[in-house]
Amino acid sequence: MKILHLAAGNRWTGAAAPAFAEVEALRAAGVEAHFAYVGGYKLEAKLAAHSFAHPIIDRAQNPVSFLRTVKAIRKRISELGIDILHAHLTWDHLLARVAARGSRVAVARTFHSRRTLRTDPFTSWLVKGTGSLFVINETFLDSPVLRGRGVFTPPPLDSRLFNPTGPNVRSAYSIDASTKVIAVIGKLSAGRGFEAALHAFALVHEVNAAAKLMIIGHGEHRPALEKLAAELSIDSHVIWAGYHEDDLPEHYRAADALLFTAAGSDEGHRAVLEALGCGLPVASYPIPGIDSLLGPLAGQWMAGESTPEALAAVVVKAIARAPEKNRPAAVARSAQFTFDRAARRLIDGYPFG
Repeated sequence: MKILHLAAGNRWTGAAAPAFAEVEALRAAGVEAHFAYVGGYKLEAKLAAHSFAHPIIDRAQNPVSFLRTVKAIRKRISELGIDILHAHLTWDHLLARVAARGSRVAVARTFHSRRTLRTDPFTSWLVKGTGSLFVINETFLDSPVLRGRGVFTPPPLDSRLFNPTGPNVRSAYSIDASTKVIAVIGKLSAGRGFEAALHAFALVHEVNAAAKLMIIGHGEHRPALEKLAAELSIDSHVIWAGYHEDDLPEHYRAADALLFTAAGSDEGHRAVLEALGCGLPVASYPIPGIDSLLGPLAGQWMAGESTPEALAAVVVKAIARAPEKNRPAAVARSAQFTFDRAARRLIDGYPFG
């Protein structure tokens, strides 16, 4: 079985990262898997060292570029002997359906957000001709367009990177070893839950005056968030860490808990799994799909309602426990999402699995 994953994104965020992780998970399991993506951006530089990553999806999305990309995909099908095209975005799905037409190649699709699970004729046509359907969030399985065919495949966790051992960045930010650090991560945009995180931290700060909030990410909304932090009188306790990729595990390890207050553009909630892998408790709003990631830990780490007060109560209890008590539970839960488990879910779900 040889598989070519298609992810028509030009950034590591969104569907690209979990899609690439699935390719790595499959390859680790002995399956020849490849990754096709949009070339010409920073993503190409990041993936250039991987011979199984192919920047063959055209940057533009118009009829001419579509046909050009279909031709490039068919060339890879022929050269590599591809059996399955696995699409991750709607554009990929259409590319896969057309590229596979008239051949023995099967098509699979992962849905990364609920908004793409539409019941319009076009989506229904795409789904009808697709051999395997996957969802990155378990709550998507109730979508009528799937007709009961979906398989839940959460984002694979690379435990080689996201684990509790190794360095952390506390010294880089002059954080004392005894200081409790609450992390929150994501693009700093409106509607991404950062206001709720700041309000929740302000309540935590009333209980633990030495605590710090580390905001990992960048974006145009930062000035508004800085203003809110000042209004809440917590600005001196907020660390604006900026965007991080290669040293992201070191930032997780510097924290005592992760706040999760809103879904990102990809609704697989990858940050939750990364934090668990690094041994962090995850204090989360009751966002769809979170309970299936936290499992038995949801009762103690997921707030009963989406309010800063409810979330702060979860955080206070979590950081009051010694890390040695939180870490084993978090890491044990993350084992459900490692590469070997992820590969098995995919292989079993493929039409040739």
